[in-house]
Amino acid sequence: MSQELTLFDLGVEDTTQSEEQKKKESSKKNAVKNAPTPKKKEEPLLVNAEWTIHFATDHFSVSEFVDEIPEEGVTLEVLREGIERHFPQFSAARTKWDANKDEKQLYPDAFAGSKGAGSKEGRFTPSFFISAEGAFESNKYYRYILSGDGNVLSVHQSVCGTMITPTKMVSREIKNKALEGLGFTKISDCPVTPSSFEWALPKIENKILRQILGFFRSFIQDDAEYEVALKIYWDLKKKKYVVDCPKQEVTAINIELQHNEEFTGKNATRYIPVMEVHSHNVMRAFFSELDNSDEQAFNTTFGVFGVFGRMNRQKYEMVFRAKMRDDVIDIKPEQLFELEEDRRDYSYPKHWKTNVSTKEGFYL
Repeated sequence: MSQELTLFDLGVEDTTQSEEQKKKESSKKNAVKNAPTPKKKEEPLLVNAEWTIHFATDHFSVSEFVDEIPEEGVTLEVLREGIERHFPQFSAARTKWDANKDEKQLYPDAFAGSKGAGSKEGRFTPSFFISAEGAFESNKYYRYILSGDGNVLSVHQSVCGTMITPTKMVSREIKNKALEGLGFTKISDCPVTPSSFEWALPKIENKILRQILGFFRSFIQDDAEYEVALKIYWDLKKKKYVVDCPKQEVTAINIELQHNEEFTGKNATRYIPVMEVHSHNVMRAFFSELDNSDEQAFNTTFGVFGVFGRMNRQKYEMVFRAKMRDDVIDIKPEQLFELEEDRRDYSYPKHWKTNVSTKEGFYL
């Protein structure tokens, strides 16, 4: 028996199909309407020899890092690769750019350290001398002194001062070639130049030292001890020190720092990083292997690093050193600070504490 369809049945079927079709069409329209408008792809910044690169008080031309610059210019990544040959801390993963397009100025920041060094003809060609006076007169970036005691010394200068210290960056072959060029057959024939460190800025006032002590000691608690860090900058405009407590997550033996944009990029031409200090809470003060790997080169100039230990004792410990790449020299605290008689005032800015997040355990 055949099934008979009425006009009513047909009408229901047609209406249902019509409603379903409308829903599909409406859904498609809404999908198109609600779809995010695709962002216009930003064109990469291209720079040429007219642009300058600024690392705090140092500045360079793009042409010093890129051999051939096409008419349209080069990308920041090509420039970064050229910079990295001489300043390895500027790796792809660690470099952030700030730019002033009107003035054609670039401000790269490197947020970690790295090892090694390279060479390039021109300003970056290594130069060799037999005295500190000769090295100071040179405008070359890589300067080395051949000393009669057998050391090859690396010379580093910045607004902070000068460090002259033994280096392992020069191979025996390059050293022998440099000796020949200076008219010597062996290094023992050269005058002896001692290692040295000279702090050119005013000594850091005792008040800042007491602030550091009070802040570090506040993280030694009955149930836990934490490492914390502070950074000290020299304000070129106001000719004074500025202490910053960057945002950080800390444990008993580790610190993860976030860099404060107030002192980086364009602002780095005013605020010069001169020192980074951290605590080892109740442990002794020393530079650990982790410290060695974490310490960065402070862009293109040396920086001073300090560790405070035994913070639970009245007679605490502190050690300091200046470092540029792998070149290091130990410094006495009295070379950096005004070590006045303790005034028993260890107060510090209370907002520092809000930038520190503590985490249980040892590793982040």
